[in-house]
Amino acid sequence: MPTRPRLIAVAAIALAAAALAGCSSAVTARPIAGGTAVAAPAAHAKPQVVAIGDSIAFGKGVRPDQAWPALVAAQHGWTLTDLAVSGSGFVKPGWNGDTYREQVATALGLHPDYILIAATRNDRAENAALVASSAEELLGELRDTFPRARIIGITTVWGADTPPPTVATVNGIVGKAVTGVGGTFLDIGYPLAGHPELVQADGIHPNAAGERAVAKVIEDRLAPLGVTS
Repeated sequence: MPTRPRLIAVAAIALAAAALAGCSSAVTARPIAGGTAVAAPAAHAKPQVVAIGDSIAFGKGVRPDQAWPALVAAQHGWTLTDLAVSGSGFVKPGWNGDTYREQVATALGLHPDYILIAATRNDRAENAALVASSAEELLGELRDTFPRARIIGITTVWGADTPPPTVATVNGIVGKAVTGVGGTFLDIGYPLAGHPELVQADGIHPNAAGERAVAKVIEDRLAPLGVTS
C-alpha cells in the first residue's frame, strides 16, 4: 500500500501535468462561449504576381530586388515570382533557349492575382506576324486559365539612345494582344532615353537607378487605374 508521502508526490505530478496541458492548449487555440475552442486564424496571404519578360525585367546587372517587377510588387505588397529570362521575347529565344512560351507555361501552374508582361526589344528584328500570333496565343492562354487575374502589360524598356521604329511596331502588337483579353497596357515611353547615367556600361540595361526610374513611370501610370494591394 502506498505511503502518504508517496501519494502526495503522485498527486503533485498529476497536477503539474494538467497545468502543462492547459498551457499548451492555450497556445494553439482560443476559447469561445460554450467551452469549445477554435484554431487561431491563419495570416492573410499576400496577392500573388508573376512577371514575364526579358533581361530588364529579370534585372540583369542589378540585384533581384532592384528589378522593376520587384519594385512594383514591393510597392503594392505583392508576392512576386519573376519568370523573366535574359534575351527572350515572344519569338526570340533567350540565353537558355526559352521564349515567352516557356515562361507562360510555368505561370499557368501558379495562382497569380496579377500578371506583369513586358514588350521587349528582343523581338524587334523578328517577323512581326510571328510576334503577333505568339502574343495573341499566349495572352489568350493566360486569360483562359486566370479569368479573374489582372493582366498588366508595358511597352518596351529601351536604353539611353533613340529606339528604332521596329520597337514601336512590337509595342503595338503586344498592346493589342493585352487589351484584346481585357488587360491593361501601359505606355511608359522611354524613361532612360538621353540618360546615360541611368544605364549600365552596355548602354542597354538600366542600373539600379534606371530600374527605379522605370518602376516609377509604371506606378505613375497605374495610380489613376486604382490598382491596389
